[in-house]
Amino acid sequence: MKKYRLKISRKDFDKLRSMVLADLPDEAGAFALAGIAEYGDQTDILVRRPISVPKHMMLVQNEYRLEVAPQAINGLIALCEANQLGAVICHSHPSGLRYSQSDDYGEERIANTLRQFILARAPIASLLFTPDNTTGRIWLANNSQPIHLDEIVVIGHHIQKIELQKVSSGSAKLDLYDRQVRAFGKDGQLAISRAKVGIIGLGGTGSPISEQLVRLGVLDLVLIDPDKFSPTNLSRVYGTYYGSVRKSRFFSEYKVNLVASNLRRINPNAQIRAVSQNVVLGKTASLLLGRDVLFLCTDEHWGRSIVNQIAYQYMIPTINLGVRITSDAGVISHAIGTMDILRPDKPCLWCKQFLRSERIATESMPIEERRHLLEQGYVEDIDSKTPAVISFTSSVASSAVSLFIHLLTNFMGDAGEISRINYDFLTGLSNRGTTNFDKKCICQKVKGFGDLALLPTLTKLAK
Repeated sequence: MKKYRLKISRKDFDKLRSMVLADLPDEAGAFALAGIAEYGDQTDILVRRPISVPKHMMLVQNEYRLEVAPQAINGLIALCEANQLGAVICHSHPSGLRYSQSDDYGEERIANTLRQFILARAPIASLLFTPDNTTGRIWLANNSQPIHLDEIVVIGHHIQKIELQKVSSGSAKLDLYDRQVRAFGKDGQLAISRAKVGIIGLGGTGSPISEQLVRLGVLDLVLIDPDKFSPTNLSRVYGTYYGSVRKSRFFSEYKVNLVASNLRRINPNAQIRAVSQNVVLGKTASLLLGRDVLFLCTDEHWGRSIVNQIAYQYMIPTINLGVRITSDAGVISHAIGTMDILRPDKPCLWCKQFLRSERIATESMPIEERRHLLEQGYVEDIDSKTPAVISFTSSVASSAVSLFIHLLTNFMGDAGEISRINYDFLTGLSNRGTTNFDKKCICQKVKGFGDLALLPTLTKLAK
């Protein structure tokens, strides 16, 4: 059975709620622009931004009925056409979380009018707010009756899921996670077990994250890493064993397959999809679009830029992490671990000037061309091995998993409002970083478009 969700940032959700509840006990209305994402049996409505309806355009406004002026609808149509997006129709009830016959009639008229002007794939949905709760539905093309949403996902410093249709807890064996249930409660453990997670990069940080997630009870993982195992990986990649397979085969195996094999031994019931392709490829990146949370653990700026855009275009909270060690003659001068939370309402890696276009250009070159330009001094050396220490990478990985737990359980409360964390291994000190949005940044341009905007991926890689 197809599942319909609406995803919205906490800031936008609170803004819409404030708009439509402003005149209680009289009803009030607002709109929002929205994109859409479709994968398998699931459709997500992605709210890009709220749009207010001026009070003078609410022609009828009382406790039982709301009617907006045609000019307001025309303005919404113009915005949808200009932005190539769909719309969400929002209004309030002073009480009673059920759509009335008047709501049905009004929304159907607006939906039918919108359909004549917007993209065929663009969504039309609605939200109904009361002081205590929220519900919603979607108006599909060629369907006179709306379909109720299954879930509203509000993305802030934690992920709030408002279940509109009852979700069965299935046969979850919570006894295996008794110690965690004692910490997060039954609902917290179920949220962890139901989470769909993607990990990009299965090296020193990605591999311990994958193992910790499976031991936490996560049952659905997509693992992406195009690199083959090398002897030096043994010192920090979890799930790899020198004697686990014949030596002649061992060093030609992909890291992601070795890690996945280990995870399946930990929990044979877990669904582990191992992908030995680069995330810059369209088919590979598409596997991430239905995930609830992503871990960005690759060293490459090119792959990071793709996942960074997915985090905002598809509204998927993403934890970016890395470790940088500087050493000379066996003496460490700098050792810093970093974690960034990428989500709507937080600046992206471009805003933070973490990503560099010249580095991406170098990474995207064919290897022979890159080596030639390196010899001439035209590009930076991105192929030399850098220091790596398992205790450092594992520490950052564990901290990132704790942030994941917070996203699902809110165990940190308001203290979980994090954009960036830096940890200095030489001093043992950590601090939180803040960055302002770049209003012209790609994260602002693509937020909530989903399938209605292109991702800068490739169909194949140059050799």
